[in-house]
Amino acid sequence: MKKKRIVAMLLLGWSILSLSSCQVNWFDKHYDVPWWVIAIPTVILSMMIWIAAGSYIASKKYVCSKCNQTFYPKWWKAAVSVHMDDSRVFKCPQCGEKGFCKPFGKMEE
Repeated sequence: MKKKRIVAMLLLGWSILSLSSCQVNWFDKHYDVPWWVIAIPTVILSMMIWIAAGSYIASKKYVCSKCNQTFYPKWWKAAVSVHMDDSRVFKCPQCGEKGFCKPFGKMEE
């Protein structure tokens, strides 16, 4: 497990250092721009998409598979939850059971 983390960190470091400057071609003109001019908007856009996806998923009501309690998950938990089809892994606020929860209204399947 530690080897995978070390390899991932080395690859991340290499990719960051390789972006020390970028050449942008815009209508047959060439510009040299620093790496952060591309990286910062990319990170901001990725965060906006992550927040929007989490908010959308959290707007649905889910049903606990054990106690049938309905609940709305927190958006950050919804954004990183493991899912299969419409079911997502959440911890029920009522019984504390962690498992796949289906959206409310899709229980007949």
